[in-house]
Amino acid sequence: MRSIGLFTLVAWGFVLASCQTVPGEIPSDLSQAELIQLAQESSDQENWAAAIAYYTAIVDRFPQDRASTAVARYEIAFIELKRGDAAAAEAGLQELLGMYDFEAQLLPAWPRVLALRLLEDIAGEAEGS
Repeated sequence: MRSIGLFTLVAWGFVLASCQTVPGEIPSDLSQAELIQLAQESSDQENWAAAIAYYTAIVDRFPQDRASTAVARYEIAFIELKRGDAAAAEAGLQELLGMYDFEAQLLPAWPRVLALRLLEDIAGEAEGS
């Protein structure tokens, strides 16, 4: 009886570990919608490395879609903040805001608004420490 419980625990460990995998190579034939879906699913599972990989693929593969690029950059920075890397998050948010300096009319407003709020939060935490 005890070995069955141990086996079940080990099996669940493998299942959970497989949910946290990072894609070694993201298939090049995935559409932008598929990449967004995979990124969101990975993020929902708190598989931050995979989510970043998928969002980075959006930035790399669809640079002409500036709105999606802005959203992906925001999501990457937000995930970095969740992972505890405020410096990487801040750098990503600053890069995102730089996009708005030249092409704000092509970009959705919400990533800019949220990026500014996150930068305020990061600055507030830095002052508090």
